[in-house]
Amino acid sequence: MFSIQDILYGGCLPAVVAVLSFVTASRVLPERVGSRYASAAALTLGFLAGYAMLALGPWAAESHWHWLPYALLIASVAGPIAAAEGVHAVERWLMFALMGGVVAWFLVPDWDDLQPSWAVHASVLAIYIACLAGGLESLARRIPGPLLPATLWMTLSAAAVALALSGSLRFAQIALAGAAAMFGLTLLAWFRPTKTSLVGCGFAVAVLTAGALLIGRVNSFSEVPLATYLLIPLAPLALFASLAGPLSRSEGFKGVVVRLALPILLLGIAVGLAIAAEAGSEEMDYSMRQLPQRLNASPIQLDALL
Repeated sequence: MFSIQDILYGGCLPAVVAVLSFVTASRVLPERVGSRYASAAALTLGFLAGYAMLALGPWAAESHWHWLPYALLIASVAGPIAAAEGVHAVERWLMFALMGGVVAWFLVPDWDDLQPSWAVHASVLAIYIACLAGGLESLARRIPGPLLPATLWMTLSAAAVALALSGSLRFAQIALAGAAAMFGLTLLAWFRPTKTSLVGCGFAVAVLTAGALLIGRVNSFSEVPLATYLLIPLAPLALFASLAGPLSRSEGFKGVVVRLALPILLLGIAVGLAIAAEAGSEEMDYSMRQLPQRLNASPIQLDALL
């Protein structure tokens, strides 16, 4: 159960810091620079505020997952650079892949018993982050307003739920700090839809979401399936379905609901798989606890069991 401190520092503070950071960056930086850096800086600073106030990890990295805040800082600089005008799409994807490899180098643990191996984990994570970042950047350029921020807020919230189900409240709090920061950007986009853009933020979102789920999976002994960890970050990409065809013709509040339906469905499936897996695991644990009692049953009870 979350305390008042968790709610204030992990929920309210990141949202407030994100809003203030975005507004400040938009006003202080030149327009072309601010339009690329504001959202990435807001997400990162909001997340770091929650991470620091809740003391979610040491600043001097002692384990692989302690590098996540630094990975997000790298992403908040690299993402806006890749989003600059004049950068070719191929160059942007190559930069995402290269920096995704750097992030994966630090986030994937080098345990001898890691299965699959470190090389496989790092390669898959780097490619996954690069593809996710490229897709999110494309959506940020095509979908203005609060729709994309709201989808990313729900995605990070679903990641927090999955991480809690996987057995780590600390990792869940890390994802919630990011979700709270994105909620601040969602509110800002709701009230200032033409002045709030997530261009330049896609790489940071990809690193935070995929990175948090990666560290949660490799440190978990739960039955949460791999599909849950893979589906959640991909859910926002379902918004591409609303850029053409029947979904693109819906307008107003109905249009927002229709466009959100597919990402919400994917998030629901991912979280549902985790819940079902954990429920099945609890039933198995209960059955195993009952086994000694059955083995020590009296002859009459044995006859009944047979």
